[in-house]
Amino acid sequence: MTRIKLIGSAIGNCGRLNGCESSPYQISNTLANTEGILIDSDVVAYTGGSHDVLAQREFFTRVAHRAERATEKRVFPIFIGGDHSCAIGSWSGIAHNLERKHKDLSLIWIDAHMDAHRPETSETGNLHGMPVAHLLGHGHKELTSILSATPKLKPENVVYFGIRSFEKPEEDFLKSLGVKIYYQDMLSDDNFVELFLAEYKRLSDQTNGNVGISLDGLDPKEIKAVGTPVETGISTSKFTEAMEKIDIRKLVGFEIAEYNPSLDDDKSTIAYMMRVLKLVISRVRYER
Repeated sequence: MTRIKLIGSAIGNCGRLNGCESSPYQISNTLANTEGILIDSDVVAYTGGSHDVLAQREFFTRVAHRAERATEKRVFPIFIGGDHSCAIGSWSGIAHNLERKHKDLSLIWIDAHMDAHRPETSETGNLHGMPVAHLLGHGHKELTSILSATPKLKPENVVYFGIRSFEKPEEDFLKSLGVKIYYQDMLSDDNFVELFLAEYKRLSDQTNGNVGISLDGLDPKEIKAVGTPVETGISTSKFTEAMEKIDIRKLVGFEIAEYNPSLDDDKSTIAYMMRVLKLVISRVRYER
């Protein structure tokens, strides 16, 4: 039976709207009160400013150390943000552990946004719009060098699903690197699961079974309580179906970002998050 650890990144002021920083506490408390679910939780709180790069480096390094220690001990990490800047810490830790073994990380990024701005292209300077660029090695040196100076991701090992809100500099940057992008208008309920499973397998084959999934940006008609909602998106039922069918043995980490409990008036969003997390937890625990 595989052990599981929840690693929370309580950071919200690097996004458009505060509130996501309470998500790790909300989700870990809900899991703790769920019958049949017993996992360790460790939430790291960010107390720096929204544009304080040195404080961000210290925070993401703390998260990355926790992620690396979990994988070293063969503990499966579930990452809970926070705004999506949280991914810098989460995947830097996983990637560094793999780097020491001369292995690569691959990542499926499910989002309305590309999150691939660099400091010089971002109009707001909000870091939640930049994590993928930093994981690819472009951006603030303080944040591209978490645990090591090596880029955490290679462009050919990144796939986007659900993109529908972006700026041209991001798209040009990703296209220049050859990153694969499935825009939302390329996806439907008829093809999403098949495409997702095909890309998951391709990435797994490329990186010897070291695939991560970072989740944000499903259809806001179903998932309302998110930091930066954008119309349309992948349906909850089809994402659940995809997660039921992946080879869970190839998954090295699962992340949820941008859930904002303060917007979840009817608790429907956290109810879905719990369904997904219980699915991942049960499959990881008994099938790995």
